Amino acid sequence: MFLMRSTLLLSAFILLLAGCTPKPELPPLPEGPQTLTGTVVPTTISTSRRGTHVLKASGEDIAYLESSTVNLREFQGRSTALRGHFEHNIDREDLPVLVVESVVSSEESVRPWSSSSLSLTAEVPTRWGVSGTGAAVAFIPVGSLHPVVGLAFKANTPMPSGITLTVGGAKAIRFLDELSGEQRIAVERSGGYLEIAFTPQREDDLSSARAEWLAFLRSLKISGAVSAGGSSRAAVSSASSGTRDGQPCGGLAGILCPAGFYCAITDLEQNIGVCRTIE
Repeated sequence: MFLMRSTLLLSAFILLLAGCTPKPELPPLPEGPQTLTGTVVPTTISTSRRGTHVLKASGEDIAYLESSTVNLREFQGRSTALRGHFEHNIDREDLPVLVVESVVSSEESVRPWSSSSLSLTAEVPTRWGVSGTGAAVAFIPVGSLHPVVGLAFKANTPMPSGITLTVGGAKAIRFLDELSGEQRIAVERSGGYLEIAFTPQREDDLSSARAEWLAFLRSLKISGAVSAGGSSRAAVSSASSGTRDGQPCGGLAGILCPAGFYCAITDLEQNIGVCRTIE
């Protein structure tokens, strides 16, 4: 009995010592101005850590990014040299945060593209090759056999149902393809609609591909599409409704538009839009 009690006491003492052993100290963050180079990629907003973007180099995350002076969204998908200072993340064992103060340089990673048959112009990543002509075009990244973005005109086809948004100043619908399960966008046009499909293939490249996709959508200009502002009748209605046409909607709070209006999503990342008059 005495031996058993002694063993239990010794075990408790060892556990107590182990619990009192301090964790090894983390190395201090580099002080003063720092310059980092990598690809700027958006990341999900979190209450448990800091950072609106992450900087990637050689396939690795090297730091979270945030800034109150630089619009980091303008550099998404680009190889960029950023200057700022390091601060700890909420969890000090997590990647540190580079508080960006200026942009040293940013490679031009896009080129102009246009299609006369589809009446489109856009800026596309230089690593996207183009395949197809006429009513169907596919953008295929270098080194891949599959398209990441596809464009096709669906003639004499009714618009699908989904979430209303604005793409290239035109009225559009975001919907789910029932066969592939992929999110797609339909832009209303005379005699049918233009379908824009985003089909990334690699999970490890998903964040970069998504950044390029959103930048492509923001640069897109479409001729011959139904304007997001609607018809002249809608313009008259909105003029008589005061500031309701154009007021913010959507977002995390799910702000709704008043009766007679719909929320045209203008920011696919944050699901934020503006109210537009229903035709």
